[in-house]
Amino acid sequence: MSDEKTPTGPGGDGSVPDDNHTGAYGQDPNAQQNPYGQDQPQAQNPYGQDQPQAQNPYGQDQPQAQQNPYGQNQPQNPYSQGQGPTDGYSQGAQAAGAYTQGAYSQGAQQSGNQSQAQAGYAPGAYPQNATPAGYPPQPGYPQQAGAQRQPMDPKKKKKIILFSALAAGLVLLLIIGSVVINVVNSTQYGPEATVRSYLTAISQGKASEANKLVDPGVTKNAAALLSDDVLGEAKAFMKNAKVTKVSTRGDSAYAEVSYSVDGTAFDDVLELSKDGKQGVFFDKWKLDKPLLSSVYVYTSQGTSVSVNGTDVDFGKNYELAAYPASYEIGAPEGDFFEAEAQTFVAGTGSKASYEAIDVELTPSEGLTKAVQEALNAHLDECATSTTDDPEGCGMYTGATYDFSSEPTMKYKVDKYPVVTVDESGRYFSTEGGKVTATATGTLYGGGTGTESYTTGTDWNLDGSIVIEEDEVTLEDIY
Repeated sequence: MSDEKTPTGPGGDGSVPDDNHTGAYGQDPNAQQNPYGQDQPQAQNPYGQDQPQAQNPYGQDQPQAQQNPYGQNQPQNPYSQGQGPTDGYSQGAQAAGAYTQGAYSQGAQQSGNQSQAQAGYAPGAYPQNATPAGYPPQPGYPQQAGAQRQPMDPKKKKKIILFSALAAGLVLLLIIGSVVINVVNSTQYGPEATVRSYLTAISQGKASEANKLVDPGVTKNAAALLSDDVLGEAKAFMKNAKVTKVSTRGDSAYAEVSYSVDGTAFDDVLELSKDGKQGVFFDKWKLDKPLLSSVYVYTSQGTSVSVNGTDVDFGKNYELAAYPASYEIGAPEGDFFEAEAQTFVAGTGSKASYEAIDVELTPSEGLTKAVQEALNAHLDECATSTTDDPEGCGMYTGATYDFSSEPTMKYKVDKYPVVTVDESGRYFSTEGGKVTATATGTLYGGGTGTESYTTGTDWNLDGSIVIEEDEVTLEDIY
């Protein structure tokens, strides 16, 4: 079947191939139709007369090829460069169909790429096994891009959305929880929070609470000022207490603090260490170093003074520990001594004061009265003596010189000596006393006789004063 319109293919004779080389557009029912219309001359095999017929890329049982998508009256291929009716996809080939059998096979890549480059198409524009645009996907081939997907089951889609939302929510909760734990751990349970609680207790005069947060580390006697009775009555408390910096290294931490007492600024560094967990997630910190100052007090009488209205004993070292505050130091409670009250500000750090307080205790009228009473009682006891010159009474008469044997004495206090206590309150002296003594015994001339003696106004006594628990006793009387 050839006519005068059949072009001579390159390397061909223009004759109709036999059954073994039937053209792609011959009358064979298995052959594809000319995509360029009925009047389009049949394209010769671009691979030569001896090239076997390219197999249908869509399967051997594929029915007649798709019709020309460009219409029967499709004009000359606009992508060919000066080629008449020749197909723009093959250089110098007859106008074979754009989608001939085997046109996209691996063996045609070289020719196809060359023709595509001339036609304005980049090589590889159609991937291997891809279905050209406009053609439905063939059975057995994967669905191509642009084809409609099967809609997802709404229930399955809903589950996926739900699970995704739950997973995202869980991740968000974990992130938020981690942030919250870190914030709470640092603000409410971290080293800074522990230090703030400690400073608050001290600034409120709660020494017992501060003692629980950190052991003061001093003896019981040296901790006499670390009580609610003393600190709670401070004349000025800690103010503007702040944690200025916290440095954490592993299980240890250092907190720099600042505060003021009675207008004076102080500072210090507190040491802390981890002490397990609290509330499962949060670190527990403990203070290793207390915030203490030392107070040194010397007195003119004994070692006891009054601090903020409470009597305390500074002991032989004259030193007591104190929390930062302002303390009023004076004479101990009682009627025996008086002293001008002094104020001492206990602070720490670079501006801490280590000066001692010298409390000058002066005896009061109460002490003089107490010593007088004690002396009178002692002299009354002396008056009951029957011997001459009883010890510690100052009642020497010399009666032994008038009697051949020791006489029996009888004393009568006519006037008690008047007591004077020295400035230290440790010693006393007397003057103006009078005592009468009567001696009875054997006289040197024989017989029994009686002699009277008096000290007149020369009866004076001296001695030392001992005060124990508001009780006065006299020693070393002569």
